[in-house]
Amino acid sequence: MILFFDGESAPMPDGGIWIRSISENTQNEELISVRVEESMDWNRVCRFLEDAQAIVLTADVYMDSVSPRVLGFLEKIEQAVIGGESIGAKFYAILYTDLYEGEQTSIAMAVLKNFCERANITWGRGLGIGGNNLNAALKRRILRKKNDRDMSDFRLGFLREHALFIREKVQGTDVYINPDEVSRGQYIRQNNRQMKKNNRVNFTE
Repeated sequence: MILFFDGESAPMPDGGIWIRSISENTQNEELISVRVEESMDWNRVCRFLEDAQAIVLTADVYMDSVSPRVLGFLEKIEQAVIGGESIGAKFYAILYTDLYEGEQTSIAMAVLKNFCERANITWGRGLGIGGNNLNAALKRRILRKKNDRDMSDFRLGFLREHALFIREKVQGTDVYINPDEVSRGQYIRQNNRQMKKNNRVNFTE
């Protein structure tokens, strides 16, 4: 069984892409999704942790860290392990940021690795995704001169590869990716335009 912890701190325009991709690429494996919230049924979570063969955490990274809510949740897991709970699952992470470089998630990834070491959970693999704000509409404007085959979501291939490690419960090297279909400058300019547009809409409302 794969236990999927959804640690998003804010709704995404394409919310659900992570669990959909993992579910589609792990075949008939049972997948249970749990939203990381302030108030959770901890007994239920513990039962899932005991039965899971793989744990997948998705979370957005801001200022080099995941949200305090996610950190508090991981601390609670660590305390449960110290208290005698047994967790034999491998731990896989999907961290993403609006910053262009996927490597911007590396500090937060190290925090998760330290958590696994303290909680005696085997680290499986991490996937750090940069340029996560490159949504479909924005991408079409940037790539309007490219062929349709070049306009697929740049994250999907890497998510499929990550799902293979999760499905087979094996360890691998952490991977950090950027939206290499566009330059860093293009991405920042389009991002700034989108933010200004959203701010204007919010102001008129």
